[in-house]
Amino acid sequence: MRNSVTNMPLSSPILSRSLTFGVLLLLLSVCSASGQSKTEAEHVQKIVQSLKAQDSMAYAAVFPSADTMIRVTLRKAPASSDEYQRSKYLLESPEMIVYQDSLIMKQAGALYNPVVEKGKKIGIHWEDIQMSRFELEALAKTRDAALEAVVSERFVGYLFIEDMQTRKIFTLSLSEIMKIDGKWYGGELNYVFEADNKDAFNAKVFAEKLRLRKGLPDTSALAEDSVTAKDEDDPPLQRKQVADRKLYTGFLDDEIPVSLYIRYIKGDCAETICAWEAIFKFGDNEYVRQSVSRTADGKFNFVEEETGGVLDVELKGAVLSGVFSATIDKVDYDAELKEKTMSKKKMESLDAIIERDLSR
Repeated sequence: MRNSVTNMPLSSPILSRSLTFGVLLLLLSVCSASGQSKTEAEHVQKIVQSLKAQDSMAYAAVFPSADTMIRVTLRKAPASSDEYQRSKYLLESPEMIVYQDSLIMKQAGALYNPVVEKGKKIGIHWEDIQMSRFELEALAKTRDAALEAVVSERFVGYLFIEDMQTRKIFTLSLSEIMKIDGKWYGGELNYVFEADNKDAFNAKVFAEKLRLRKGLPDTSALAEDSVTAKDEDDPPLQRKQVADRKLYTGFLDDEIPVSLYIRYIKGDCAETICAWEAIFKFGDNEYVRQSVSRTADGKFNFVEEETGGVLDVELKGAVLSGVFSATIDKVDYDAELKEKTMSKKKMESLDAIIERDLSR
C-alpha cells in the first residue's frame, strides 16, 4: 500500500493561520468525530456525497485525524514499535499534530481532484450521481504488528455510481479503507471509468496502465463535436490493404488450448507493414478482439480489449513464445503457439469475425 497507517491523509480543512493551535486542534477533533462511520455503507455513501457535491473537504473528512491515530496507536500498538514511539512524540508536540493534519487537504486533493476531473472528461455529471452499489474485498493480514493492532481490518473495493442524466454506470476503485476501533475510515480514489462490472473496469485499468507505460495520449475524453456531416468534397476513404494473414495455435502451460489470428496491414510507414489486427481464442471461449503493438526489438504485444488479458510473445521462425497474463484471475501462463496452415473457408470465417468486431 502507498501509505502507512500513521501517514494516512487526515480530516481537517485548511483554516485561517490566525487561529491558535488550541482552537485548531479542537476543530480538528470535531471534524474527526464527524468523519467517523459506523457501517461500511454509511462510509461509502459519504464518499459518494463528497463526489456529488464536488467537495474535497467532505472527502478529506473520511480519513482519520492525526489525533485519532496517535491515541489508538498508543493504546493498541506494541510499546517497542516505531509507530508507538512516534505517536508518543507527536502527542507531546501539538505543532507537529497540526502539521500532520494540515497535510489533509494536499493529500486528499491529490487523490480527489484528478478523479473528479477525469470523470468530467468521460461525461460524468457529478451533481446528478447516485450510488448503485459497492463491493469491498478484505486484504490479507500483514507481518506489521503495529498496523495489525491499530487497524483491525483493511479493504479495497469498487464503487458503482449511476449518472441520472445519462443513466450510464461508472465504476471507481477504492483502496486503504480501514476499520479502526469499530469505525470506518479512508478510501483512496484511484481510477474512474465507464463500466458496470469489475471485469470491464479492470480491463480498462489495465489498458490505461499500458497507455501510460507507452506514453500514448489519453483518448478517453468525450469529443462533443466528433460527429460531423461528411462533406461531399472530402477525399474517399483509403481502402485497407491486408498484406498477410496468419493463424497460430498452441497451449498455455501445455494445458489450455489457444488460437491467435493476425492480419498484417500495409501503410505508408518505412516498414510497409504499419498495423496489425488480431483476434484471440482462450480455451472454449469465443474469439476476442486484440489491440496489437510491436516493440523495437520485434516482440508482439496483444491486449484483449474486453478482459485486459495480455499476450507478450516473440516470433522465432514459425513459433510465437512468451507469456499470457490474465487480468481477471491474475495468473501468468507460459505461451507457445505454432503457425498453422488454414483453408480458404477458415480464413474467410476468421476475417468475418474481425470485420464484425471492428464494426462494433
